[in-house]
Amino acid sequence: MGKKEQTPTPPSPFGTPRFWVLAALLAGLITTLSWTGWVDRSAQEQAQSMLTRALVTYAVARSLNGVISVIQETEVAIQPAGVGVKLAPGEVLDPVNDLIEQFSWVMLASAASLGIQRLMLEISQWPGMTLVLLTSLAIWLAVLIGRPANRWRATAGRVLLLALFLRFAAPCVMLASDAVYQLFLDPVYVEASAQIGQTQSELTDLHQQATEEAQSEEDSGWTGWWGRTADQFRLSERIESYQALFAELTENVVELVAVFVLQTIVLPLLFLWGLLKLWRQLWRWSPE
Repeated sequence: MGKKEQTPTPPSPFGTPRFWVLAALLAGLITTLSWTGWVDRSAQEQAQSMLTRALVTYAVARSLNGVISVIQETEVAIQPAGVGVKLAPGEVLDPVNDLIEQFSWVMLASAASLGIQRLMLEISQWPGMTLVLLTSLAIWLAVLIGRPANRWRATAGRVLLLALFLRFAAPCVMLASDAVYQLFLDPVYVEASAQIGQTQSELTDLHQQATEEAQSEEDSGWTGWWGRTADQFRLSERIESYQALFAELTENVVELVAVFVLQTIVLPLLFLWGLLKLWRQLWRWSPE
C-alpha cells in the first residue's frame, strides 16, 4: 500500500512583510485617532448641530401649538349665533392642535435621544478609555512580535477589538448618521421647516384679520339678517382657508417627524447593529 499523501498546510500570513506593514499602519492609525481626537471633535460638532435642530424645531412646534390654541379660542368666541356652516372652527382646529401636540412630543423624544448619544460620546472620550485601548494595542503588538501560540494571538486580538468598539463605536455611529442626513434628509428638513414657518405666519395673519373684522362690526353695530349672513359667509371662507393651510401643515409635520425619527433613532440603531454584527464576526475569527 502506498503512503497517504498529506495536504500541505497553507502558509500563515503572520510574519510576512505585508502583515507587518499592515499591523504598523493599523497601530499608527489607532494611536493617531485616539490622541488627536479628530473623530471625537467631528462627532461632538455634529451631535451639537443635531441637538440644536431638534430643540429649534421643538420650540417651533410649541409656538405653533400656542398659535392654534389662541385661534381656536378666539374663533369660538366670535362665531356668530345660528351660523349655518357644516363645520365649526373648533372642529377644524382640534385635530390639527392634537397633531402639533404629538409632534412636539416626538421632537422632545428626539432631543432626549440625542442627549443620550452625546453622553455616550463623552464616555467614549474618557481618558481612561483611550489608555485601555492603547494598552490593548501594545499587548497585541507584543504578542505578535513574540509569536506565541495561536490562542494567545486570538485573545490579544479580541481584547483589542473590544477596546476599539468601546472607544470608537459612538463617534462612528454619530458621524454615519450625520452623513446620511447631509446626503438625503437635509433638503427635506430645510423645505419643511420653511413651509411650517410660512404657514404659521399665514395663520397669524388670518386670525388677526378675523379679530379686526369682528371688532369693526361690533363697533359699527352692524347686526340684523344681512350682518349675520355676511358673518356666515366670512366664517365659511375662513374655515376653508384653515383647512387648506392645515392640509399643507400636516404634510410638512409628517416629513419633519420622519426626518428626526430616522436621524435620531432609526439610523443610530441601524448603524450600531451593523457595528455589532461586524464586531461579532471579527470576535469569532481565530487566526490559525
